[in-house]
Amino acid sequence: MLKKLSFVVVVLFLTSALASCTPNSEPQPQVLEGQIFGTFFQVSIGAQHEFDAAEVEAGVMAVLNEIDRQMSTYRDDSVLIAVNNAPVGEPVAIPDELFYVLALGYDVAEISSGAFDYTVGGLVNLWGFGPEARITKAPSDERLQERLEQVGYQYVQLDAEQRTVTRLRDVFIDLSGIAKGYAVDEVSEYLHNLGLTDHLINIGGDLIAQGQRNESQPWRIGIEAPNDNRQVVQFVLPLRDTAMLGSGDYRNYFEYEGIRYSHTISPITGRPITHKLAAVNVLGDNAAEADAMATVLLVLGEERGLAFANDYDIAALFTYRENGEFMSLMSERFEREHAANMERPTLN
Repeated sequence: MLKKLSFVVVVLFLTSALASCTPNSEPQPQVLEGQIFGTFFQVSIGAQHEFDAAEVEAGVMAVLNEIDRQMSTYRDDSVLIAVNNAPVGEPVAIPDELFYVLALGYDVAEISSGAFDYTVGGLVNLWGFGPEARITKAPSDERLQERLEQVGYQYVQLDAEQRTVTRLRDVFIDLSGIAKGYAVDEVSEYLHNLGLTDHLINIGGDLIAQGQRNESQPWRIGIEAPNDNRQVVQFVLPLRDTAMLGSGDYRNYFEYEGIRYSHTISPITGRPITHKLAAVNVLGDNAAEADAMATVLLVLGEERGLAFANDYDIAALFTYRENGEFMSLMSERFEREHAANMERPTLN
């Protein structure tokens, strides 16, 4: 698996098409589903397409399994584990797919001044949200400082010509903040190559909507309120040719001495985030990039995150806690492109 606990945090944070939004008389998409990366996947293909479901499902699984083989931190035989286990300073030849994800993640780390950093894996493990054992109390300051010294995307050297990666320090690379979005992109490209241009892909809450649900209706996506105890859809948004990725602090956490510790770790402080931002959704053309940007904005918080989103023209919806209630903020691009289409769900 790519990521077990951290990937599950946004499961169902973005639900697929809401059944109640579509009349029963309308043609329904065909849905392929299964398990991958420690979470679920659903591939809904528009009702206007005819295809061999078994053949397409096998192809989708082949795409997902290859990404898992390359980028998992839970498989001893993954390419990424080979990179993490290689001696410091030794170049490791890697496949193009893994190189692309590492390069994209490096670029996002650069422009975000390290708010996204895929070498944060050691800190994620220290706080009990990675492959190491779960914990029930906060680590000591001494252990935290030790792990902070092992974090830094700048210690990952990429050679585009040779397609190699070299760790310049003993950092642990963890792609859980970007690889699932990349998987969404890859499955979408696979379906496009088959001519199945109308589809909705949902991998553990990270999704992309292409084309339409059927000849007359768009894909309609439910955006869930970040509630710890139950799922409540706060908005419904029709999407076409757009990826939507979310990150939140509300389902994967532990409490110790009255303090809530989120699974989202700031690579800068080495500690779980503590601001009021509970969740953020990012919309864009590239699901991998949107995945990483959602992490950036969650780490930055509602005020700095909103400023960052506006500076880089990112369509983002922020949900934050205020006096026991959830409030929303929209970036300028989100408000410009999507606000008019947002609907409140009808309660039956």
